[in-house]
Amino acid sequence: MTKPSFEVQIRVERNEAWTRAAQASKENSMSPPELCQQWSDFADRILAKAFDHCFSQQKIALFALGKLGSHELNLSSDVDLLLVADEITSETLSSLRLFQKCLNERTAEGFVFRLDFDLRPGGRQGPLIPTLDQFYDYYGNYGETWERLAFVRLRELAGDAKIRNDVLAFAKKFSFRRHLDFTLFEDLKGLRHKIQSHYWERSSNGQVDLKLGIGGIRDVELFTHALLVVHGGKDVSLQVHETGAALVLLEEKNLLPPEDARFLKDHYWRLRLLENFVQAQHDEQTHLIQPDDTFPEFVRSALDQALPDMVRCDEIVKTLLGEPPEEYLLEQELPTFGFQGQELEELWLEIIGQEVLSRNRTRDEAARRAFLHEFLVTLKRQGGDIKRALLLLKDFIHGTRAKASFFSLLLRERSLLQKLTWLFGHSPYLSRILCNRPELIDSFVYRAQNNRHQDMTGLLEDLTERRLLSEVISGSEFLESNRLLPLLDNLSSTADSVTWHLLEALKTEYPSSLAILALGKWGGRELGFRSDLDFIFVLPEGAQDSDYKLARRFISRLTEPHRGGSIYSIDMRLRPSGKAGPLVLPLADLKSYLADEAAPWERQAYLKSRWINYPGPQLSSLYIDKGLSDLEMSELNRIRQQLIRSSNSHIDLKHSEGGLADIELASQALILRDKISLNSTSTLDFLNAFSDKGLQLSNNYTRLRQIEQMIQLVASESTSEISQNRQSLQYLASSLHMESQALLLEVKSLFADNLSLLKELDPRRSSH
Repeated sequence: MTKPSFEVQIRVERNEAWTRAAQASKENSMSPPELCQQWSDFADRILAKAFDHCFSQQKIALFALGKLGSHELNLSSDVDLLLVADEITSETLSSLRLFQKCLNERTAEGFVFRLDFDLRPGGRQGPLIPTLDQFYDYYGNYGETWERLAFVRLRELAGDAKIRNDVLAFAKKFSFRRHLDFTLFEDLKGLRHKIQSHYWERSSNGQVDLKLGIGGIRDVELFTHALLVVHGGKDVSLQVHETGAALVLLEEKNLLPPEDARFLKDHYWRLRLLENFVQAQHDEQTHLIQPDDTFPEFVRSALDQALPDMVRCDEIVKTLLGEPPEEYLLEQELPTFGFQGQELEELWLEIIGQEVLSRNRTRDEAARRAFLHEFLVTLKRQGGDIKRALLLLKDFIHGTRAKASFFSLLLRERSLLQKLTWLFGHSPYLSRILCNRPELIDSFVYRAQNNRHQDMTGLLEDLTERRLLSEVISGSEFLESNRLLPLLDNLSSTADSVTWHLLEALKTEYPSSLAILALGKWGGRELGFRSDLDFIFVLPEGAQDSDYKLARRFISRLTEPHRGGSIYSIDMRLRPSGKAGPLVLPLADLKSYLADEAAPWERQAYLKSRWINYPGPQLSSLYIDKGLSDLEMSELNRIRQQLIRSSNSHIDLKHSEGGLADIELASQALILRDKISLNSTSTLDFLNAFSDKGLQLSNNYTRLRQIEQMIQLVASESTSEISQNRQSLQYLASSLHMESQALLLEVKSLFADNLSLLKELDPRRSSH
């Protein structure tokens, strides 16, 4: 009989253990502390087993947080986990995916645990596996009060001993301060109020929220952990994980009146009994209970006692945390500015509810409100799309984790606030960059970037940031000025710099004389938004094994996902023999191929070849004297006809007859036919080499590319199409300071004018 896979084995173990625990809960045959302890112990064993299976021999450690961290896991809870590694490699990320699949994925045998990594540095915006340095940096510089409370329950589970010791030592210093820290109570008042105001309806609509309701499980934990954080720095015996054990200690040390400590402990475990019973019914993560339902006697008794006890619990918690301060009750006072429709009003109220994270909440909450007011006033004045801008603003605030420093910065730098508002109202593409990487804001202000990389991971982050920052800066300027040529030059120069720095860094590991030959838009210094990099690898001499390793590693590093996406997408189909051709080509072979074998369309393509920081030869000189035969001209015309697309529903700026591709290929055919040698590789310089008609085509081409680049900024996805019956047309026209119909008429007029000119100039059209 075939042995079941690891994934099947742990699911079977989980199902058996959960069934036993659920049965004990339904029959009340085990006390809540014992039940939670046993279920936590089982979770520890399974998680450690899965960790060893997925991360064997790697320098990485696994930690528990939340109720698993306190050995008080309920029957259908997520498990809060933290992974910390010495460094991140492709093997680490592959192991993480396997770890998630083993435990999280639902199969015919069910699942093991729902994994929650949201308590990692940076929350959902941070890397799933932070390095030890990232862990230190985040909590040393940006850690908030609620994170100090979360680390009270941080506990090691498995992995590298040194990382486990280092993380735990740092976490204790982070959570427990030597001096009494009563300032954190102001933050906790706001945190408790936020929980109550968000969930109170669930507790008053006939149902009781055992966890998040007033006087519920979360209130007991918040109260208890606050006392541990305040006093645990001076008395290390208070640095315990378990909520129940903490309440016993707080009584023993006279930090809580005995009757309050005993009441809270009994109330806490009574709520946990009810929570486990509810979850044992269907293995669902719920904390809601309907008092009018029919229950076993032990549940009815516990529930009847828990309801009035929640009121008493609230009174005890308020003696420490007090009533919520007045500023938290003023959340809804920001005006709606006459929003039309419920959807916009609800979106605005949701943004208002994203409270500032700060140690000085009174001051910084005022800054947040002032920023929101100014943002909306500016947005209406600029005429941006309100709904789209508010959706992006919500994501941006979430991405910054509502840090007070961002609101203060944007209020201080009014020109930056205006630019940010303009981007959110006009360019989803650039706005998404800032939502995903809000730290770019600082660089955006000062037009600079700190080169802080000491290793490959740091370098890749820097190069990604350099590319993104270039797009944000160049794109924001283009939105305002509509000037095309500086945009294309800046984006192309950035690609030059990024690829050269990456290649040189990799050469320290793989010594090589490998060079990059840029082609296409990149080769012509005409790179736009969302463009691939067309290029090939060339060597002065024959290729060695290290050259191929370098080339493969370069491609991997350039295209692998980083925070904010890959550095660039690439296209290497223009190498001789296409996809089947060698990855690395000796220069002599390339020259021979272009001189003797290249098809006419390949000779066209290599007119735009340009070396990146390498003094290579001008390759077009190898074949420019060949010209184009009648047969070759017919072949190019056949290719032209295959590229042409037409539609009644949209206009394709690139592939329509008289569009961008038609002009580009026509100019290249003209260069080849007339055997013109040029030092430049840009389409505009190609066109300018031909009489007044070439100059007129150059002007038309520039306008079409201007419109095409604006589409990239205002559209939600990469496209060269103008859809006549969609709102995106209005966004595009507005960004070009035009009416929609006027823009459509202009584009159609440009196509017609181009067709007239191409009939005279394009040698392909006269070949049939």
